Amino acid sequence: MTHHDKAKVLVAGATGMQGGAAVQALLRAGHPVTAFVRNPSSAPARALAEQGVALATGTMDDLASLEAAAAGHDAVFSMQMPGVDPADPGAEQRQARNIATAAKRAGATQIIHTSVSATGWRSQHPALEDVHPVTTAYWDEKEAAEDAVRQSGLEHWTIFKPAFYMENFLPPRRDFMFPELPQGKVVTAASPQAVMALISADDFGAAVAAAVADPATFHEAEIDLAGDALTHAEIAETLSRAAGREITAVFVSREEQEQRAGAPLADSQIWNNHVGYPARPHHAARYGLTTTAFGQWAAQQDWTTPTNDSEVAQ
Repeated sequence: MTHHDKAKVLVAGATGMQGGAAVQALLRAGHPVTAFVRNPSSAPARALAEQGVALATGTMDDLASLEAAAAGHDAVFSMQMPGVDPADPGAEQRQARNIATAAKRAGATQIIHTSVSATGWRSQHPALEDVHPVTTAYWDEKEAAEDAVRQSGLEHWTIFKPAFYMENFLPPRRDFMFPELPQGKVVTAASPQAVMALISADDFGAAVAAAVADPATFHEAEIDLAGDALTHAEIAETLSRAAGREITAVFVSREEQEQRAGAPLADSQIWNNHVGYPARPHHAARYGLTTTAFGQWAAQQDWTTPTNDSEVAQ
């Protein structure tokens, strides 16, 4: 198949981790890609353009710019920032409806949406009521955005539900999720028995490319994505081997973690005790998707440790 026979794909969030992984996988597969960006002059946007990615400018709240960007494309990759801003309630689901509507109006035949593993969990855990309002808003928005994709009316739609990204152990995400990792500590309010499902960004991107290549197989598929599932002690052991230095899991109370990192992060870790991401490698394997174990991923990363406190803080 030539380059001109390949589906042309519009990618939202192309300068971020998930959209960026989708772009790279699509380029490797030979697809023409357009990145939907707010600022085409930004360094990340210019870097994409240097790779041959076309740029379309607009915002997720501007339906006209989305429709113009989607024109001439076969498929659209949909992602939005988590809708947890109290100043803009409903942003995530609104933007998901916008991109789905724009794709339909522009004549695209496929939409691929990224959500998160475990959506719908509250119907199975009605007794779990001690949840921070930010957490409640997070799941409300994710589930409503999924509904917008299901109701899009496009010929083909797919929802990927990735678990916890392995890249959260790397800067810059590490600085929020695990700020004490440079000092050899994986601090969590999760219990020692809690299992964390993990997925790499590259595997996520490859899944998006697979769906674009075979819309029929992935039509109406809602696929949990994980390459591994480990306790925090096992995660720390894996990181120790990869980094060549001792890294330990440190288990703290919810209250202590709230003081260290804030209530929303502590709440999400406690949530993992009771619910957790259900994604496991076999979910992806059912669709012929291969995923990467955490140890294999970790061995490929640079775990160079900053040498002083000022470097750690940057």
